[in-house]
Amino acid sequence: MSTALKECRVCARQFLVKFRYQLEHRDNVVTYFCSQQCRQQDSSDHGEVRCVSCDRAFTPKYAYQQATSNGKITHFCSMECRSPAVTEYRKRMVQDEQGAMRIAILNQKGGTGKTTTTVNLGVGLAQAGHRVLIIDVDSQGHVAISLGVDGDKTLYHILVEGAPLAQSVIAARPNLDILVGNETLASAEIFLARKNDDRDKALRKTLIDEKGYDFILLDCGPSLSLLNMNALTFADFLIVPVSCDFLSLIGVKQVMKTLKNVNQVLLHPISILGILPTFYDMRNNISDESIKTLQGYFHDKVLPPIRVNTRLKEAPRHQQSIFEYAPDSRGASDYERLVKWVVEQQQKRLQAVG
Repeated sequence: MSTALKECRVCARQFLVKFRYQLEHRDNVVTYFCSQQCRQQDSSDHGEVRCVSCDRAFTPKYAYQQATSNGKITHFCSMECRSPAVTEYRKRMVQDEQGAMRIAILNQKGGTGKTTTTVNLGVGLAQAGHRVLIIDVDSQGHVAISLGVDGDKTLYHILVEGAPLAQSVIAARPNLDILVGNETLASAEIFLARKNDDRDKALRKTLIDEKGYDFILLDCGPSLSLLNMNALTFADFLIVPVSCDFLSLIGVKQVMKTLKNVNQVLLHPISILGILPTFYDMRNNISDESIKTLQGYFHDKVLPPIRVNTRLKEAPRHQQSIFEYAPDSRGASDYERLVKWVVEQQQKRLQAVG
């Protein structure tokens, strides 16, 4: 860009060109605009509008060159510019109709990588352009700690005090909101325990119509609490992180009993999206034996493992996801694979209803 001051065509203000939108080539003449407002005003003065896709100024002649969505008028200079926008609009309509893909991350055994999986899956989905909400169902609040954010409101404020979700979440990253967890969740447990009816479905009744997200991830604590039961009746899918050791297989059996209870007693159809082996170490026979045992039970539900990686342990201390802290590490590669797989499952789900 030139370092010389230019004069705005609309308001005649002298300014230094810093952005591409501040200049435009028309009929081999360069025109300058100090702001987007002046650029829009100039187009309007000439009876022109701007294409929402390519930003070209043009005079509408055909019906297809204008569209209205939620009371907002947008313009397209050509079918080439209109088609991708219409495809994206239809995709959003299907997503909003179907609702977010709600995934609980649960294993009733501790130390299996639930929070690590929730955080990195959430950040990865957000970086891929999807709107993501993470709900921390654990009073330890490790999700917020891992990403270096802080919030005042939790599920307690939503379930007990009726606080709106939009006023309770905090923006942790672009496209990523978090409903934090802290000690107030213990009071939420007491509140739910005192309810006579539908105490296992309070979360579903409160948030089931939420349309603001493509994915909602629930980081569940290592117990069979009322909050965890609420998470399971709210979610439609379950990812079970399983560390590659013998004792973790016992935790999986506990999860299966819980799912049977949710499906048969609470009459909520939640299904296993994937069994995710974690802390996989190719140098140890127990890791391979654990995966073979899981495959014997769950077959193709067993996902490629998350390998042991020091960077995964270090990232929370730096309040970053693995994609931010060590994007070239094995941990980032493994979780990127998980992110892509989850997106594929969502696309299949949307195609099935579309």
